[in-house]
Amino acid sequence: MAEVTLTVNDRSFNLACADGDEGRLQKLASYVDERVRMIADSGAVRKESDLMALTAIVLADELFDAQNAISNDNPQVAEDYSEKLTEALNKQEAEYAKQVDKLTATVQKLAESIK
Repeated sequence: MAEVTLTVNDRSFNLACADGDEGRLQKLASYVDERVRMIADSGAVRKESDLMALTAIVLADELFDAQNAISNDNPQVAEDYSEKLTEALNKQEAEYAKQVDKLTATVQKLAESIK
């Protein structure tokens, strides 16, 4: 089992992965980071949790578009591709949820210590 450090929105995430998958995960994280920065730069949202949620929606939209484009050419390939993309998106969303939970807990602790 390998470990890789990924950076998204200036935050580092240490993830375990299968040996040899490090490069793929780096590319995926880079792609997600591009989308996060694009949305952040647009000023559409202010809170990080909203930014991550909106990014997940944008990625889901891209996933659906890819699914539709592929399904028009080859339904079986589309189904296989769809399952892989959905799984990857779900994993990324779960990781963001964990990070948002940690951030929320930290902010709550800081707020309590200020009182």
